[in-house]
This record gives sequence, structure tokens and C-alpha cells, in this order.
Amino acid sequence: KLNGYIVSDCDSVGVYYDNQHYTKTPEEAAAYAIKAGLDLDCGPFLGIHTEAAVRFGQVNEIDINYALANTITVQMRLGMFDGEPSAQRYGNLGLADVCKPSSNELALEAARQGIVLLENRGNSLPLSTMRHRTVAVIGPNSDVTETMIGNYAGIACGYTTPLQGIARYTRTIHQAGCTDVHCNGNQLIGAAEVAARQADATVLVIGLDQSIEAEFRDRTDLLLPGHQQELVSRVARASRGPTILVIMSGGPIDVTFAKNDPRIG
Repeated sequence: KLNGYIVSDCDSVGVYYDNQHYTKTPEEAAAYAIKAGLDLDCGPFLGIHTEAAVRFGQVNEIDINYALANTITVQMRLGMFDGEPSAQRYGNLGLADVCKPSSNELALEAARQGIVLLENRGNSLPLSTMRHRTVAVIGPNSDVTETMIGNYAGIACGYTTPLQGIARYTRTIHQAGCTDVHCNGNQLIGAAEVAARQADATVLVIGLDQSIEAEFRDRTDLLLPGHQQELVSRVARASRGPTILVIMSGGPIDVTFAKNDPRIG
């Protein structure tokens, strides 16, 4: 049983009617959403049209009461009905609570649990500081910061790029291989191949950024942009040690070519 409430994406209930024309009236859109189990609308749509939907008999008060109960129960658990905000459990949070060591540790744990390991052929991971004394860090996302965060984020406590993070453990050789994620040319791939030949292991950090996918910016295919696939394949062929491919993106990418490449661990 859900111990919470269901909330819409912002303005999505309005999209039913305004953009997708799924319903003939805004009241129908409000009624459909509530009867389908939506408890809270991110946006003004339900607030504007639900009362009329009840009046027209498209949704009844019992359905609304269920939605209110789910929402208000969570507010009660949070202490929002327990007097002044200062008396509530979360009522005194402020700047001093931001970037505390405990908060940073929680964010780090969330990041660790959010990473997905797709393959680990031949126990390529973990890399060893004893055996892999030099690591080539390559790719258009190998030395970026905001790209890791996405476009719904506040100001981070600090940024550590993949290159900076790996450099804390071992010597690195860095080559971007592309001027940016669009990777419109292959002129820089040769230098990346040289770096891979010189290192004991290679980490390729590829993918997308907000110039390709973001709010109101959709992709038309699932492939890596530009010459990124060529960069990956050529560097993997040149690498004298294990090749680790890291994909940094918000949406899916077709990496069948890498899955079928035995040189990519």
C-alpha cells in the first residue's frame, strides 16, 4: 500500500486538454486525473477546474476526499499541523544544514546506488592503483561538472569532475577526443589514441549534455552524437589495458556497438 501521495509532473494535467486534446473540456481532464489516482497537481489546473467537474457530475467528492487524505496524511507525518513552523521537525532548517558532512555523505551514497554497472567482462573493475599506475581519461564528458547534475538542480556544495576524481588515486593522461558532446569532427581522436597506448587503463566518459537533451529539448534518435562512437571504438582498439566506458546522460543511449566490442570491459 502506498504510504504517500501521487503528484503529477508540472502542468501535465493541463496538457491532457490544452495540448493533447485527450478530453473535450478541462473539467473532464481534471476528473480523469483524479479518478485515475492522482492526489496532487503540480500546477493550478485541478484547483481551477475540479469544483466544476464535481458540479457537472464527472467526479464525486469521495474521490476528492481520497486524494486529500493521502496528501494531508503526509503533511501530518511531517508535522505541518503541529503549531508554529519552528516547532516542527523540519521547521528550523537553514543554511547551516546545507553541505554538512552528513548531508554530503548521504548524497554520495545516493550517487553510488544510482550508478548502473552494465558489464564487467574479465573483472575489468575495480581498477587497481598497484597495476594501473597511469590511467587515460578520455571523452567529451571526462572533465565536466554541471553536465553531471542535470537541469533541475540547485548550487552544488562542490564539483568533482571524472578526471579530478580519478586523479586522486593515480596518475592521469587526459584527452577530450572531441571539442564537445556534439563531436562534429574526428581531428582529436588521434591524440586520444596516443594517450590510451601510453596508459595502463583507459576510462572513456561519453554521452550527452543539456545542449542535446533537456526540458523542451528532445532527441530524435538513441545514437551517440557525431563521432563519439568512432572515438570509443578507436580508443578501445588502441588501449593497452582494460577499457572502461562511462555513459553520462539523462536519457537512454544505444551502445550495442560497445556491448559487442570485446575490447570494452
